[in-house]
Amino acid sequence: MLQRVLLWLTALLLVMVAATAAHAQDADLSITKTDGVATAVPGGSVTYTITASNAGPDPAVGATVADTFPAVLTGTWTCVGAGGGTCTAAGSGNINDSVNLPAGGSVTYTVSATINASATGTLTNTATVTSAVTDPNPANNSATDSDTLTPQADLAITKTDGVTTATPGGSVTYTITASNAGPSNASGATVADTFPAALTGTWTCVGAGGGTCTAAGSGNINDSVNLPAGGSVTYTVSATINASATGTLTNTATVTSAVTDPNPANNSATDSDTLTPQADLAITKTDGVTTAIPGGSVTYTITASNAGPSNASGATVADTFPAALTGTWTCVGAGGGTCTAAGSGNINDVVNLPAGGSVTYTVSATVSAAATGTLVNTATVTAPGGVTDPNPGNNSATDTDTIASQADLAITKTDGVATANAGGSVTYTITASNAGPSNAPGTTVADTLPAVLTGTWTCVGAGGGTCTAAGSGNINDVVNLPAGGSVTYTVTATVSASATGTLVNTAMVAAPGGVTDPNPGNNSATDTDTIAAVAASAIPSLSEWALWLMAGLMLLAAFRGRRPVR
Repeated sequence: MLQRVLLWLTALLLVMVAATAAHAQDADLSITKTDGVATAVPGGSVTYTITASNAGPDPAVGATVADTFPAVLTGTWTCVGAGGGTCTAAGSGNINDSVNLPAGGSVTYTVSATINASATGTLTNTATVTSAVTDPNPANNSATDSDTLTPQADLAITKTDGVTTATPGGSVTYTITASNAGPSNASGATVADTFPAALTGTWTCVGAGGGTCTAAGSGNINDSVNLPAGGSVTYTVSATINASATGTLTNTATVTSAVTDPNPANNSATDSDTLTPQADLAITKTDGVTTAIPGGSVTYTITASNAGPSNASGATVADTFPAALTGTWTCVGAGGGTCTAAGSGNINDVVNLPAGGSVTYTVSATVSAAATGTLVNTATVTAPGGVTDPNPGNNSATDTDTIASQADLAITKTDGVATANAGGSVTYTITASNAGPSNAPGTTVADTLPAVLTGTWTCVGAGGGTCTAAGSGNINDVVNLPAGGSVTYTVTATVSASATGTLVNTAMVAAPGGVTDPNPGNNSATDTDTIAAVAASAIPSLSEWALWLMAGLMLLAAFRGRRPVR
């Protein structure tokens, strides 16, 4: 019985094998692929889900799932099976995996891929599933995902000169860095910096991280640069600030690109510096001499200059003349300096002194004839409000001259005659004068009368000269003789009756201490008269009349004594 059963089962098995051999294997394989988006960003990433499945009826042992990534993609993948499907658990790069797909089974790949930052156009990726088993519906054996590539680059720029204040006429050095934080490249981006009018500069540029730019230039920056994701370009700007600049120095740099920037707020950078003008003003003053003569003149040259770096518009040049000086002045500018053309008296002039400019005053001054001691004169230059002078020590200049008085004193003396009578009188006129240029207070006029003269004198001054009004005997008078002044003495004198020979009388004028007389040859004057003796008179003198009278009386008495008596 058992043997019959075995034979029957064997026969049945053979029938089934024969039937199977006569029926071809069919497996409806299919594949899907999606990253769930319609756009992708170069430099970003996408995650694809790829599922290969078998709708049967037969299994597909040793089927192949393949996905050749486009050149712009780099990725890794993992795989899990379901419904009995099996696959390689993980891999990197392209997929070319042998899988088992029983009817109703599937395998699912998760691809994590990075898009090249330079990618453009459309990102297209196709996955396929194939098998040796006949697939009655091959149309679903491949799946393609297409994404439009929309580049995005977070460009940013920074700019600084490292300071918060700047000096007109000085310089600043800006560092400008444009960078790309990605994710996409930004080829043909533009870095621009239009310098404010107060700046003149040159620049150099270097790239990093693949960034490229123009190596150097001058003036405004308007440079086409390449900024790959993670790359940067750095400009170094060496700029000179106009010496006349005021207020705030504001300079802005920008970076722009045709690529979408998800964060445009950092695409410009501004550096602001408060302008703090500085001007090293200086002044010099000299009259070229060390001594000055009262009543004479001095010529001062005063030069105010600005060594910069900033302009100094509205600076003040001042010179208050000492009381002993009276003068006029003229002024000329150089290097752009301007001043009032001319004036008289003290200088208090508002001038413009650009950096490198100057103004020069020529002062023609008369020294008072009464001046004594030292002639000291100081000129100053002062910066205008808002301008700092870093070196105030040279903002004043003093010229000092020792006062050396000079007075050309002279004296004349005459009595208007060439002879004088013994016992008679003479009248002298003595005039002491000062031709200047300086005053001569405390001058001495002296006249020692010769022994044969006895006299008195009076004196009057002219042109400010003063003297003792009157006196007798010798003259030894201290007088004041201003420049141009004089004193005149009138001496009334009696000549001794016994005088004989020549009457010689000399008057002198002597400068006081501290006053030099440049022409001492006229400081004395002598009058000389010949003395004439008086002749015997034909008219009897009183004593003679007395003798004659006595003789007459005696004769009369004698005559009476002889008359006869009647």
